[in-house]
Amino acid sequence: MFDGLATELGAGIALKHTVREDLLKSAIECGSATPGIIAAAAEAMLAEFRLGADAVICTCSTIGAAADVANSTSHRPVLRIDRPMARESVRTGSRILVLATLGTTIAPTAALIEAEARAAGRKPDIDSVVLDRARQLFLSGNIDAYLQAVAEGIAAATLDADVVVLAQASMAAALPLVGKTEVPVLTSPRIGFIGALRDLQPGGAWGA
Repeated sequence: MFDGLATELGAGIALKHTVREDLLKSAIECGSATPGIIAAAAEAMLAEFRLGADAVICTCSTIGAAADVANSTSHRPVLRIDRPMARESVRTGSRILVLATLGTTIAPTAALIEAEARAAGRKPDIDSVVLDRARQLFLSGNIDAYLQAVAEGIAAATLDADVVVLAQASMAAALPLVGKTEVPVLTSPRIGFIGALRDLQPGGAWGA
């Protein structure tokens, strides 16, 4: 997904992917990303600079707060893929529904939206739904059925909100199965990648 976006939107950018499944697994086992998990994730992000990275983008919403921790101590940018999406959701409507397939993603996503809302001087109503069936299909390896279950959840969610936020980047692949919706459905990969590129451009938040 992100390689495709880099090819489409970020000519000349070289991506390296680092997957830390152990951190997400620990968060799931604990029921949330504990302070210890956040600290470990932040250190993992900072370690990428020692390996030659110019910028780090955290694509996991569950441990997204670790990006903020790492960014606060780094001279190079550590960005959250979901922050631009959260900002856009606050601008789009006052009833925001967060949709996820993993329960540990709800609280950090809602907290991020609330932070962006405070910064914008707004107080949206934030609700959430966890698509447990979709998660089980994903774990079983039935990706086609997983995407269809996510698509069905999106279609149902749009009935009760001004804007729907897909909390996990992986859910974006289900959106083409939904067709036209009555309200905007926001996903983090494209919005977040565009936002990151803007921040990294000369004149942007981190542009040299």
